[in-house]
Amino acid sequence: MRYQDSMARSAEHLRAALPQMTRQRAALHPISYAVWYEHVSGINPALSHALQTLTRDERCLDEAQTLQLYQDHVSDFNARTAQNIGDGLNRVLDTLSASASLAGQQTAGFEASLQRWVEELLVDAVPAAERSGQTPGQIVQQLLVGTQDIRATLQTLQERLDGSQNELRLLREEVRRARADALVDSLTGLANRRAFEQELSLCAASRTGLRTQHEDRRAEDAQAPCLVLGDIDFFKRVNDSFGHLFGDHVLRAVAQTLKQVARGDSLPARVGGEEFALLLPHASLAQAQGLAEQMRASVAASRIRPAQAQPSLERITMSMGVTQMTPGESANDFFERADRALYASKRCGRNCVTVLSAEAA
Repeated sequence: MRYQDSMARSAEHLRAALPQMTRQRAALHPISYAVWYEHVSGINPALSHALQTLTRDERCLDEAQTLQLYQDHVSDFNARTAQNIGDGLNRVLDTLSASASLAGQQTAGFEASLQRWVEELLVDAVPAAERSGQTPGQIVQQLLVGTQDIRATLQTLQERLDGSQNELRLLREEVRRARADALVDSLTGLANRRAFEQELSLCAASRTGLRTQHEDRRAEDAQAPCLVLGDIDFFKRVNDSFGHLFGDHVLRAVAQTLKQVARGDSLPARVGGEEFALLLPHASLAQAQGLAEQMRASVAASRIRPAQAQPSLERITMSMGVTQMTPGESANDFFERADRALYASKRCGRNCVTVLSAEAA
């Protein structure tokens, strides 16, 4: 069970969650409460980190951000997908059960008839009073008809099994798509926070088994996981000035730029409301810095028009933070250092790249 708090403990969480919920732009509905409940109860650290990032500098969550947090960190599948999969499995099981029952009944009946016919063929073994009076030819004819009936039943069973196999294949495909969708940010098409955290954990795990020889360590450290974090500058002002639809347009445009900058083995992701990440499993710090600068410059050079009747927006800019993972470092420490680098760029005036190595942190 996901929630195991006592009545008293859950009441405490309610009292802690409500004041924070009422300060947001999202309505007080079950999805919003689930997000804030998991945050105040401390059972979902990834959710808490994403939520705190979104609400920095007294920013408020809107409906879209709240739903995204719920989808990324609370809900594995949406209710309709889960219902469709459950209904499909029930149909398959019902079909297999009915087919097995029919086959069993037909087999049992055929077995009884076969036993009777064999006994009548062996006329000497059957008392005269119990004989049916059928000729051997008639008995063989009945045996042939019975065999044809059981063959037809088995053919029907095979057809039903083939149909069930096809439905199971479709259900497996639906589960695969649902799992894939659960790792994609629906607005931008980038990897979402869950997919990013999974890949980040794999990077951290791969660094725990590095060789200890000095030369090997030096070679490994030159090409190690690097992380670029970027945050759109003054995004709240963009939303307030031009509306959330235009804000979504800006997010998609930034995501497209990030896709263009990303190289083959990297993972571009949206990890917060206006926060993006580029995880580079094998890169030097200089290479990561170069990609971050390319991303920053591309966004700063772009012009996005809010509407045909309005002049083009002056400029959208991003602040960037870059760091490299060290052997044995946890994924959380790695991410936190990149986050500190990002906010160093914010403090330095925004629209710049800050590199923070483990030694300098």
